[in-house]
Amino acid sequence: MYHILLLEGQNGQAPSTARALHELDTKVYAIIEGRINAGYGSRYINKKIICKHKDVYDDEYKSLLFDILFQQKMDVIIPLGDKSARFLSQNKQEIEDKFHTACAVQDFPLFDLAQNKQKLMALCEKNNLPHPRTRKIGNDEASIDAAIDYVGFPAMLKPDVGMGARGIVLVNSKEEVKEKIATTQSVCSTCTLQQFIQHTGIYYNVMLYRDADGKILNHTIMQIMRYFPLKGGTSSYCKTIDDAYLVQICATVLEQLNWVGFADFDIMQEQGTNALKILEINPRIPASIHSAYVSGVNFPKMMVEGALNLPIHTYKYDCGKEVRFFGLDVMWFLFSPERFKFKPSWFKFWGKNVFYQDGSLKDPFPMMMGCLEGVTKYLNPSFRKSKLKK
Repeated sequence: MYHILLLEGQNGQAPSTARALHELDTKVYAIIEGRINAGYGSRYINKKIICKHKDVYDDEYKSLLFDILFQQKMDVIIPLGDKSARFLSQNKQEIEDKFHTACAVQDFPLFDLAQNKQKLMALCEKNNLPHPRTRKIGNDEASIDAAIDYVGFPAMLKPDVGMGARGIVLVNSKEEVKEKIATTQSVCSTCTLQQFIQHTGIYYNVMLYRDADGKILNHTIMQIMRYFPLKGGTSSYCKTIDDAYLVQICATVLEQLNWVGFADFDIMQEQGTNALKILEINPRIPASIHSAYVSGVNFPKMMVEGALNLPIHTYKYDCGKEVRFFGLDVMWFLFSPERFKFKPSWFKFWGKNVFYQDGSLKDPFPMMMGCLEGVTKYLNPSFRKSKLKK
């Protein structure tokens, strides 16, 4: 039996990840922030470790993790969020040396390059891959002018390494850049100016697994049509599709990085031209992972097999599945002016190819707990304001 530990187990992808891992002979543990969340409600997580050390991954959190690893031998650790993924990558060598526990995350130099927006966009530019115009920007006049000359307006100021949407601001003039750059630099000292893409309302989420020989073993593509927050957030409704061009451009990025393992890309479709632009790599399991699972591809199992140097299974990708993240889809319905116009209808709850990211008849509590968590958060005026302005 393999013992698998999930970090940030409160996140919406935790139930699906845990369920997928049970196709191996596993016992799944999760470090979870609190009890009102999808992860805590899942029957597929065998042991829930409550951690109140919220949003900080420092020496205190490291000490907590090491205590867990001393008490119970874990075979693999899998991060489910940006913060835990970065933390695990930074401490990967020490954990693997001390506890002989595989960390399903890239070594930090490669992880940092993938998570750094400026470096990733520079790689895309060098290899003539589609991406928004992007330039590093500093506080001095020459740096600001050079970035503006290349990128133009409207544009987004973005931290090079961010967590979620913190520090991302829209700018329409040089004066606004000077006024708002400090906000972005408060998240990360280095930042970029990036072309603002007026999108069609559709995003794409491309997941791939690349082996050590450079072969793409499996891929899946989500066409994301509803999301929350409304101006760009986590998928609440998507459909799995196939598109050779999307796979090709993402595979080229991974080849240039010499990437081995799982990767998840966010790609936007530009309004007017319908051009597809690579926005970022998420070097960890995304919220939409259940879309891959119901389409026949078990990426969490592949990650464990790769981490343990076991033979890696491959799968037949069966696209055409509709997947809802119901907790978020409720929020989309409450705030979207398209609630009664959207096709397919929001009220389409059942169907042969309709699935739910955050629960099932066999595991119903994650959906209930996730909805309760969402409502609780949005009763907080400051949280609601921060989300709705995005």
